Amino acid sequence: MMKTRHLCAASVLLAFSPWLGGCSDTGGGLIASATDAPRTSIALRPGVRPSSVTVAFKSLDGAPPEVTSRFVPLLSTALASRDIVTADSGSANFIVQGHLSAYPAEGGVAVAWVWDVFDRKRFRRQRMDDAITVRGSPGNPWGAVDDQVLNSIAGLTAENLAGFLTNSPEAVAATGAAAGAAVAEAARPAALPARAQGFAPLD
Repeated sequence: MMKTRHLCAASVLLAFSPWLGGCSDTGGGLIASATDAPRTSIALRPGVRPSSVTVAFKSLDGAPPEVTSRFVPLLSTALASRDIVTADSGSANFIVQGHLSAYPAEGGVAVAWVWDVFDRKRFRRQRMDDAITVRGSPGNPWGAVDDQVLNSIAGLTAENLAGFLTNSPEAVAATGAAAGAAVAEAARPAALPARAQGFAPLD
């Protein structure tokens, strides 16, 4: 079994943890949803910001350590550019675990990734998966995964994650609460200026 490791780049924490090891475990682990979402691009919901909620990247497996160490800062940059805020797993609204793989394919090497997004109750709310084919030697698939490939994966991951977050009930509710507070603040009567104290001249 892979030992637990902690990798940190900017505000993204990727920890290889056995807590996320079993997606179908119903005895305290993560619980898979009844159906998986289709593999499509998730559009942003107008008027809702991804930063209305927070996410924690709990685990990433499948890739060699050298590839993972190059991917983490690229993912961190992609998340920040799309207004996604990360937090520790104890306070985040959503927890993300991922898997990267590279294998021989027609025309070169296929690089595939899967991200599962869980809520605080440990139910899977979204699966985001995709694959791209790049030029490379079938005998050394990971050798074809350069920074350009990893940057593309990071960008697509952040784009779909931002779409999911803005469409989540948690983000919609947080946006509504913030808007209500702003309206209440705007409706509050302005404080009257303090009257200068003094003595009127005697006639």
